[in-house]
Amino acid sequence: MKKLLKKIKWSDLRILMMLGVVLFLYSFSNDRSTHRNLKGVEIILKGEETHFVTSSDVSEIVRYQSGTVTAQDRMTIDLNALEKSVLQNRLIKDAEVYLTIDGFLKVEIDQKKAIGRVVGEQESYYLDENGNKMPLSENYAERVILVEGRIKSEAQQDLKQMLEIINADEFLKQEITGISIQPGEVIYLKSRVNKFQILFGSFNEMERKLMNYKAFIQYAIDEKIEIDSYKKINLKFTQQVVCSK
Repeated sequence: MKKLLKKIKWSDLRILMMLGVVLFLYSFSNDRSTHRNLKGVEIILKGEETHFVTSSDVSEIVRYQSGTVTAQDRMTIDLNALEKSVLQNRLIKDAEVYLTIDGFLKVEIDQKKAIGRVVGEQESYYLDENGNKMPLSENYAERVILVEGRIKSEAQQDLKQMLEIINADEFLKQEITGISIQPGEVIYLKSRVNKFQILFGSFNEMERKLMNYKAFIQYAIDEKIEIDSYKKINLKFTQQVVCSK
């Protein structure tokens, strides 16, 4: 026994004892931190300064799904269920829900982007960047191109592409304010400043037609042509722009 005691290095034993105390204190502290009540909720709205969804909207979802957050500890919050509840809002594109070390529940929101607004007799809605229906918001109205008429499901992606072309061009974005889809899928465009009708035709070769219109307006400005005297601008023929008085 004495030989065994002599072989023990007391310095090593002290180190082991100290490690044991540290592990105990860490475990105790971690357990207290885990079961500590949350301090509150922080809502982060990413992206644009104006939002279809407000912090109050998101806070209401949190209260409905999880109750009063400050009355709960970290272990009682179901982050996955809360995230799914937030994503049920059709104005929200993505959401991330997590807990911070200092005891806050954080909800980061990425809202959808509207590229056009459909105005119909039965319903009105936005089209998002994926070409899907997006409800209107009570908080904010996006200034986008208005689309009138009946849109067939098979033409929805064509409309999305057309809106993307217009929105990507600074001139067209300022010039074109409306798209009207008439029976037979005959499309008319509406100018912000000019009173003439713009007959677009079908969705075929839409980029070329739009560039033709842009070139025509630029030519009219350069040549000082009185375009107010025209009643209709016909873009159906991709080789030329036909004007009628």
